[in-house]
Amino acid sequence: MVIRSVVLWIHVLCGVVWVGTCASFLLAISALTTESAEWREFAMRTAPRINRINIVPALVVPMTGAGNLFSAALMRKTPFPPAFVGIVAIKVVLFFIMGVMLAAAFAAERSMRESFADGIGDGVAALRRLVRLYGTIAALGTVALGLGLWLAGT
Repeated sequence: MVIRSVVLWIHVLCGVVWVGTCASFLLAISALTTESAEWREFAMRTAPRINRINIVPALVVPMTGAGNLFSAALMRKTPFPPAFVGIVAIKVVLFFIMGVMLAAAFAAERSMRESFADGIGDGVAALRRLVRLYGTIAALGTVALGLGLWLAGT
């Protein structure tokens, strides 16, 4: 029972970290003057760190999610209700999309760094793309966390 609780809390904590890092970046970048030197420097300094931090939740969430599902299946004497299965399926799809967005965030961050460092290309466009990606990850992650809360009640 203790292991089950630990796995569940690790799962939730990783989801919160992933959403929180992206949302924190969005809040911070929105407080800065758009296209200023400070805006670019902040993004150049923080985006690589946020991407590296988010690798951990992206790897841990599916493992702990599978562990939670396995544990729930062992405790049940009857099959899962269709609503439960549907919610889990939606969470899996959301996770997949978030993973694709994280990979795209790595590409946007690399493009932004190269463009700003060389002075060639459009680093601002790459940074705006990164902001959109982080916003999408935060929104989808918030929905996934909400669905997880709903699952906890079933």
